[in-house]
Amino acid sequence: MIADSKRLKVVLIPPEEWLPGMETFVHGECPDPVVFFDLLANNHGIDVELIDPGVPKWIPLVHRHPIYRGLDPVRAIKVLFGRRKVDVVISVFESSATVLSFLRSLIPFKPKLIMWDIAPDEVWRPRRLLQNLTVPRVDNILLLSSQQQSYLEARWHAGDKAKMIWQSVDTDFYQPEPAQPQGPVLAIGDDHGRDWPTLIEALAPLDIELVLKTRSKVELPEGARLRVRQISKRVSFRELRDLYAKASIVVIPLSETLNVSGVGSVLESMAMGKALVISDNPPIRDYLEPGKTADVVPVGDALALRTAVKALLADNNRMEQMGRLARERVVQLYGNEAFAHRFAAALRDICNDSLVEAN
Repeated sequence: MIADSKRLKVVLIPPEEWLPGMETFVHGECPDPVVFFDLLANNHGIDVELIDPGVPKWIPLVHRHPIYRGLDPVRAIKVLFGRRKVDVVISVFESSATVLSFLRSLIPFKPKLIMWDIAPDEVWRPRRLLQNLTVPRVDNILLLSSQQQSYLEARWHAGDKAKMIWQSVDTDFYQPEPAQPQGPVLAIGDDHGRDWPTLIEALAPLDIELVLKTRSKVELPEGARLRVRQISKRVSFRELRDLYAKASIVVIPLSETLNVSGVGSVLESMAMGKALVISDNPPIRDYLEPGKTADVVPVGDALALRTAVKALLADNNRMEQMGRLARERVVQLYGNEAFAHRFAAALRDICNDSLVEAN
């Protein structure tokens, strides 16, 4: 078996450019994109080489979605022939592994090939096609939710490939500030899993202020007492952090989805020490302690959502206690150090399993 003292060499291939953001990072302006890799190298003996896609954006489809940039065949060939002595190649999502997984079926390639996260998708045909080509060919898949493992098993009988690492958040960038019990309610998100109609139905009768950070079109019913300030434009990370800081509570209304919709907002809210009301979408359950770090209501239930928001806004002590417990949980389980530890343990398990199989 590989001892923990043996350094592992890892190649990371994302579907879009990560290096520019790391090279121009300014501390305090955004979550730290470098510290995770430093923790892996310094604390866990894992050296990561990041290789961005290099497909020119003038090629058809490439500019439309990162999934197409991830298919970069030149990068796949470079890894196949130039990184043969590494221990693991990690593809962020499926497309960066698609070409390489096919090539290694033709040309022997010893390093483990694994995916980091999967976006369950039953609708978009390009993603379904790439997942059907890639998932059966990779060795392991690092997951953000236990529900994703059930999806892997149901769709590809590949549940045994799963390694749980969950998600992370920069708890140094997102830190609690003084409580704002009189501040607005904050709701945020642009992915398809947000259930804005239920949120508006729930809060419309309440005489409160809602800050709504989304590009989605939202309409208030006639006679609504709710006051809405919608922010549709893109904001900086510091501006986003200020929105959290000024909020009394955060509400995350979710539809039932296959993906871990809302996880970024959940962890950011918790890191900021904010009380949270959220819909009970199964993939997000791993991150919550209902009644302690969040009040959880049934998906699509406007009355339950309204009741939970009213009760929380009326109880400053519980609001502060929930925020404190949420902060403690996120630091313990989802901060960069905890995440790097889980990530490293998963990689070493994968490499150890490989040696056991070889013997």
